[in-house]
Amino acid sequence: MYLSQKLWLNGRLSNAGLMRGMGVLLLLSGLLFTTPGIAQKPAAKLPVAIPVAKVWSGHAVGFDLLTTEKFQYVTYYDVDRNMVIAQRSLGSAEWKKTILPTKVGWDSHNYIDLILDKEGFIHVSGNMHGVPLIYFRSEKPENIDAFEKLSMTGKNEERSTYPVFFKDPQGDLYFQYRNGGSGDGITYWNKYNTATKQWSGLFDTPFFDGEKEANSYMSNPQPGPDGYFYIIWMWRLTPIANTNHNLSCIRSKDLLHWENMAGKTINLPVKWRDTQAVVDPVAPWNGLINMSFQISWDKENVPYISYHKFDKNGISQVFVSRWDKDKAGKSSWQIHQISNWPDFTWDLNRGGSLRNSVSISAVTPTAEGNLSARYMHEKYGTGTWILDKKTLAIKQTNPDKNGVQTTHLPALVLGKDMTEHRKTDNTGKFIMRWQTLPTFQDKPRPAPYPEPSDLVIYQISEK
Repeated sequence: MYLSQKLWLNGRLSNAGLMRGMGVLLLLSGLLFTTPGIAQKPAAKLPVAIPVAKVWSGHAVGFDLLTTEKFQYVTYYDVDRNMVIAQRSLGSAEWKKTILPTKVGWDSHNYIDLILDKEGFIHVSGNMHGVPLIYFRSEKPENIDAFEKLSMTGKNEERSTYPVFFKDPQGDLYFQYRNGGSGDGITYWNKYNTATKQWSGLFDTPFFDGEKEANSYMSNPQPGPDGYFYIIWMWRLTPIANTNHNLSCIRSKDLLHWENMAGKTINLPVKWRDTQAVVDPVAPWNGLINMSFQISWDKENVPYISYHKFDKNGISQVFVSRWDKDKAGKSSWQIHQISNWPDFTWDLNRGGSLRNSVSISAVTPTAEGNLSARYMHEKYGTGTWILDKKTLAIKQTNPDKNGVQTTHLPALVLGKDMTEHRKTDNTGKFIMRWQTLPTFQDKPRPAPYPEPSDLVIYQISEK
């Protein structure tokens, strides 16, 4: 579920578009653009390999990787599908491992999220899709020997999905999750008190409320260069992916008070019927999908939102909306179609976890004054576009050689029908890699299952 742009979120590296926690099918925990997709920035030489374990490979589901000053932590599902947390001292290749009391089934939504609080206590949540909250906290700081299985607030936790931990600039810890189902879910934010070791609701209300008609698929709060945190999201009417609609954006200085790009206050909870923050009013059944939508900025701090929808002919295309002045001189979101592929319509009239077929990365500035974006297409391959800064028209297309962007990781021999997955840690210095069968719309596969695959971490930078 996982990305070309990495954003530092107050001490925690967050993959943009990710967008973990927005319910993105295979955006789960960094998997987007790994199957196949937008690879990480190449390292200068082959990195050091640190084997972790053999892992379950019968279906795709997201793992997590976190590095601190002293230790590295990995959460994954082992060969028996147990949730496991592993820890090693930096400089050592020896892992200590603890099995947590939960097992994954066949649901690709059930990724794992991991973080440490100010005091070093380890928080883990995952293996949830419409089930009671699954949350663990270590009994001692920076120690994985023992964990407590806990509730948080004890309220609105009976049908939990999409756990996301994040921090504010002061290092305070927050947790985001959805309670309810696709098409009828409510998003909540909790805040952790390190002194009392207690969670409480951040707001007196939910954060996003679909009013029994829809639910939001949202990004993590992403810090912009202007001092604001930004959230982008879309609404969905039912579990069918093609009922996504109304791509939207809000921002906040303090994570408490929110506004649209024009500065108009957005009251909480953000409601489905409130359209004041809409970026692109895409109607249901028009190919808007909660995968690979993300926000980024150019050197002038102008925001860009990249995403996917159908064009007027029903063909899958990628688009970018930019906050810009219209012909009358009024600032608003200006919508630009980037691709012009002649055919292929991604079938989104389905539920469950879907394999990604069309994607665009975040838009980033180039040294030459242009813009750059990575693309992935099931039929037309992967590569990089150079975009005209003014018009966003494609000036140059650079396809990946042999369909693969060089990453300077050791060659990986994929098993039959297997897919490669990668996850970059919070420092950008390490990548972990493993392989699985692709998603299967969260349904059990008939046996026999593939042999467990190797979960390996590579150190790609020493800086």
